[in-house]
Amino acid sequence: MTACPRCRRPVEETDCYCRHCGKPLLPRMGFWYDHGGILLLTLIVGPFSLITVWLSHKLSLTSKWCWTAGIVLFSAYFAYTLYRSFLLMQEAFQYVLPAGL
Repeated sequence: MTACPRCRRPVEETDCYCRHCGKPLLPRMGFWYDHGGILLLTLIVGPFSLITVWLSHKLSLTSKWCWTAGIVLFSAYFAYTLYRSFLLMQEAFQYVLPAGL
């Protein structure tokens, strides 16, 4: 038996979480390395969530490549939409502001 790194109580070798304090015992077993966490991170920080995808031990190699393709496509679409919005705002300001300013 080993000890939990947080509460120092004994835990079994097969435990993924401490039975006493709930701390994950295996590396990178947190929420951010699961499908829901990666989706949330993608919506918040965009392509920087790829770091979490490739550091995750919960995902298979196929899942990592699917997530990578999805995140890259989402980020490219978001950048294109942002660029189109900028062009539309620039065109709208040409009508609102006089040409002499």
